Amino acid sequence: MKSWKSLLFTALSAFFVWLFLRRVDFAGIRAVWGSIHWIYPLLFLLFMLPQYALRALRWGVLLRPFRRGIPFRSLWNFSLIGFMISYLLPGRLGEIARPVLLAEKEGMKKSQTIATIVNERLFDLLTVLVLLTLYLAAAREEALPVLRQLRAAAWLLLPLVILVFFFILLANHPRFFPWTERLVRGLSRLLPRRWREPTSGFALHFVRALRLDLGRRGMAAVAALSLLHWGVIVFSYWLLLRGFGIHTGLLPVIPFLAVIFVSAAVPTPGMAGSLDLAATYALVGLYAVPEKTAVAFTLLFHFLLLAVPIALGLAALWHEGLSIRSLGRLRGKDELSAMR
Repeated sequence: MKSWKSLLFTALSAFFVWLFLRRVDFAGIRAVWGSIHWIYPLLFLLFMLPQYALRALRWGVLLRPFRRGIPFRSLWNFSLIGFMISYLLPGRLGEIARPVLLAEKEGMKKSQTIATIVNERLFDLLTVLVLLTLYLAAAREEALPVLRQLRAAAWLLLPLVILVFFFILLANHPRFFPWTERLVRGLSRLLPRRWREPTSGFALHFVRALRLDLGRRGMAAVAALSLLHWGVIVFSYWLLLRGFGIHTGLLPVIPFLAVIFVSAAVPTPGMAGSLDLAATYALVGLYAVPEKTAVAFTLLFHFLLLAVPIALGLAALWHEGLSIRSLGRLRGKDELSAMR
């Protein structure tokens, strides 16, 4: 990543952190922390393990059209390495690192493994939007500004996600794929001559790999694992909220999850600032939590979210015989030529 992008993301993160911390009452936060029972943060940490296990299993299903029998250990390790990199560095670099590293180990085309990450994120977005839409359809607290904003976002994004899946299906249809190929090769002419062929080759492999050639059982497995994954996350959030004396039902945690999901998409290192502002805003707006309690919850919540994947990611890095320094070699390779 170019240095100016890193500086931009770091500056954005610093600005968000400043907005969050400028009114923090640290003495009051310590008092709130002292009032919670240690069992709730511990349970929150423990429930993060099945979250990442379910994500690894789902990734394995998405990879089946290209390679069956990938060991769960590899899926687990590279998933955690990817999240660790995304949390430590700006720009969501882990989303590229984990499929590339898995492809190198398993001898697969990188365009295929990268495409599975795109589909994975689309399924994440679709699942959260469906859960949010179903909750909002039955919600009684329609006057809350946060819910009105979430309803507007859901009605906008849900059709767009479905449209993206439709276009992926259309682009790969035997009748339309020649048009897709012409479009890709036409756009590649905008590049310098030496990049045209490898870029168009990668793009075509990537478009083909986006096709969800999983069959009914495979699609059902991906849908079930997605629902289970996000259901476990909702339950873990609910537990931690109860630890802070925020007694709400399980389903009303869904809009809080949606707000956190959106804030996590901001490419700042470790979601610094963006997640903190969003979580505090959602807690106050959804559950009328006092600001001091909301800030105390957010700081602990953010720390726990980062601690597990970073610690497990470092262990996975060691298990795969890699190091932080060795990851830098990914930037210097001509990956495009290897994808054809």
